[in-house]
Amino acid sequence: MAKKLVGESAPGLRSRQKSQRWNAILTTAKRLFEQNGIENTTMAMIAAEVGVSTPTVFNYFGTRDELLLAIILDGHVRAVESNRRIPRRSGKGLSADLADLLARFTQYSMQIFNKPVWRYADSAAIRQPKSEFVQRYAQIDAVLREEIESVLRNQPSVTRRGGAFDTAALAAILYNHWNAHYIAFIKDDDMSLDSHLGALLPQLRELLSLIFADE
Repeated sequence: MAKKLVGESAPGLRSRQKSQRWNAILTTAKRLFEQNGIENTTMAMIAAEVGVSTPTVFNYFGTRDELLLAIILDGHVRAVESNRRIPRRSGKGLSADLADLLARFTQYSMQIFNKPVWRYADSAAIRQPKSEFVQRYAQIDAVLREEIESVLRNQPSVTRRGGAFDTAALAAILYNHWNAHYIAFIKDDDMSLDSHLGALLPQLRELLSLIFADE
């Protein structure tokens, strides 16, 4: 009977150990990427810090870019889950709610990685336009647009032309506007978050005032 109990618990134990090792590799890689830069961080360095073999790291993540992407996606999932716990309607109006949402996009991104690492990720996407990295990286854009759509759908705003509007199309426009400002932000190490938001949010409010009668 004792052997049977051990046999039944072993898969669960192995699963927990695998999850713990996966998290340890991600946490260590994130720290080293930000400290040393991605190009100066090897899989062997990450393995040594975690206390596992280099082949073990490669077994979990086939390449350094895949490891980078895993950290981004993991942070993104956590950010979206956190954001979805915030009420879609604050009572302050559409402009204010969208401004808060887009400000959180930038804040969440900076919690995942610093500017130099984001620059590397963007350049990796440009270098490998047809890679799985790009395809999975693009999933983030789609989810962020859905978050904007969710705010738009939950607001009773009336357009100036008096009719309904395409929430997906408007969400794409607003996302692209935020993304242009975000790219400028990560390119400039001297630009503060306040400066970034100070340029983005007034333009956002002006854009929405041209579309909605009550903004």
